[in-house]
Amino acid sequence: MPGTKGSPKKSAGSASTALGGYWAATRQPFYCLLLLFPLVATYEFGTLIINPNGLPQPDLVAYGLIRGLLGWLGASGFWLPGVVLLLTLLIWHLLSRYSWQIRGWVLPLMLAESVALAVPLFALNQVMLTAGQTQNADLALQIMVALGAGVYEELVFRLYLITGLTLLLVHLLRVPKRISLWLVIGSAAAIFALCHVQPVGAEPFAWQTFLMRLAAGVYLSLIFIARGLGVATGCHAAYNLILLAVTSPLA
Repeated sequence: MPGTKGSPKKSAGSASTALGGYWAATRQPFYCLLLLFPLVATYEFGTLIINPNGLPQPDLVAYGLIRGLLGWLGASGFWLPGVVLLLTLLIWHLLSRYSWQIRGWVLPLMLAESVALAVPLFALNQVMLTAGQTQNADLALQIMVALGAGVYEELVFRLYLITGLTLLLVHLLRVPKRISLWLVIGSAAAIFALCHVQPVGAEPFAWQTFLMRLAAGVYLSLIFIARGLGVATGCHAAYNLILLAVTSPLA
């Protein structure tokens, strides 16, 4: 029948177009905002229920950095980092002039991809950190910390830091792009790992955990560059929750 021979090619072309459309959509700030909004809302409202003044958690380094900067500018409120994240994505979307049209199938796939990408990171943790730490704190509190760390560390150490380092090396210092790419990834990963230890973070320095965070920083930076903020944040949050589920005595 006419057209029968062309059907497989047409089907393959449609699948390729859909994949390309998904790949491009996941990097757009509006889809990132839609994916991250439930995580931000859960963290903010969960924090409000647990402690109306905010969680006094030294583990939330990036969250503390944002609050500190906002406090220096005269703004206060534990909910402000969440507003900063959402406004960043909204302004980015407006300036980029992307379409406001939403394809409903993109978000579930982004969520599934985030979880799938978290599995290798968890496996790396199991290999590099042979003795997992048991979580003794309240489970609800640990869930909030897991979400907050995933969301705000990606905002600070991936979106802001990688973008800033790229602008510095490529556009100001004119470093070749191939060289600057690995300089940016390595620098961002090292800063990410170092900010978790004293005096910035709460943990004493230990080579094993430092190298794990350095490897995780490289991995998440590659995901951010290749797949965008939404998938990188989803991966980080999913990894934290998987790790919590394994190490929590209540799991």
